[in-house]
Amino acid sequence: MKLAYWMYAGPAHIGTLRTASSFKSVQSIMHERDFTPVTTSVVDRHVLARGSQEKVFENITRKDKESNPDLIILTPTCTSSILQEDLQNFVNLNELQAADRTLEQIVRYYIEKYGSDTKKTEKPSVNIIGVFTLGFHNTHDCRELKRILYDLNIDVNLVIPEGNSVLKDLKNLPKAWVNLVPYREVGLMTAKYLESTFNMPYVSTTPMGILETANFIREITKKIQKIQSNFLSTREIHEYQKNIEKYIDEQTRFVSQAAWFSRSIDCQNLTGKKAIVFGDATHAASMTKILVREMGIRVACAGTYCKHDADWFREQTAGYCDSILITESHNEVANSITEISPSKIFSGHDTKEITSNQTKNDIWSAEASSELNKVPGPFRGKVKRMVEKYANENNISSILVETMYAAREANS
Repeated sequence: MKLAYWMYAGPAHIGTLRTASSFKSVQSIMHERDFTPVTTSVVDRHVLARGSQEKVFENITRKDKESNPDLIILTPTCTSSILQEDLQNFVNLNELQAADRTLEQIVRYYIEKYGSDTKKTEKPSVNIIGVFTLGFHNTHDCRELKRILYDLNIDVNLVIPEGNSVLKDLKNLPKAWVNLVPYREVGLMTAKYLESTFNMPYVSTTPMGILETANFIREITKKIQKIQSNFLSTREIHEYQKNIEKYIDEQTRFVSQAAWFSRSIDCQNLTGKKAIVFGDATHAASMTKILVREMGIRVACAGTYCKHDADWFREQTAGYCDSILITESHNEVANSITEISPSKIFSGHDTKEITSNQTKNDIWSAEASSELNKVPGPFRGKVKRMVEKYANENNISSILVETMYAAREANS
């Protein structure tokens, strides 16, 4: 079987639903055909005939009586777009952009409507913005963030939207000293709104890898230190800085296993060989820098499907890779993998279907596959990549035994 189509980021309503489902007591109504396991405002032939506005109002009223939620979100879909409904808020947005905008709008709405508590916490504290119920590895990442913050004697004020109430909790966001945005894709709009409204600084450095984790720690403690400078002496501030650098040094030398792994045989086998990195902007940029700066691995291509954040991605990866790929097309990614023929592909859960597809024998004939299996194991992968590259360059759609011999001749 061959992959026909792949989307890295879904449509806008998926992002809206991700945000809504992470809050407590928030109900989403999706104006769509009746097949999705959420509350749907069903579009049938009767609705199409008389118009759907009345239907939407009926469903909102019904759901309010049934569940009495704190918030109801009307989610646009491709169906509502076809019907030309007045849901222009999320036109031309993908899943990640819509999730980011939905979170910001919910926070803005509840703070402006119900007010906020602006009295800062007694101890330094932070809000962690952008952790979702359905976020891949969000729970693990948040746990590690909390561990670091605990070591730094910094409290966590709120984690949003994961598990919080829009009515009870959002008003307490301004109590924190600093906002943390672990992932650029979701949370930046909210952090910028809180900065402009309450003068709350935010940190968007992702703590991935030894160097960026150290930068993250320095950045957050520097912002907290700036606030503390109003009531701390110069000597106390200097001592605080020394303790932070001591903590970073201990974590790097004795806790993190990255230095050990970079010297391991697994990593040494990749030294000087080509790798490809592809994923969302946050993780792809971070992984590229880790591979190059901390493990000595050459990144032949770093790429992302986050076209809306292309400028930032180029800025972050410039100088760390041979080429940069910004695309939402799985075919372009596949072609790049075939052309570069990397020794290793680093990708996220949202790209594994494309990268794993490159290692399948979907274009290999049975006879060629049998011949390939005769190649000794340590060299089989290299031979396979060489033949597939030759087939791609010569527009060969099916690899035969003759193709293998031709590829060997061309590379001898």
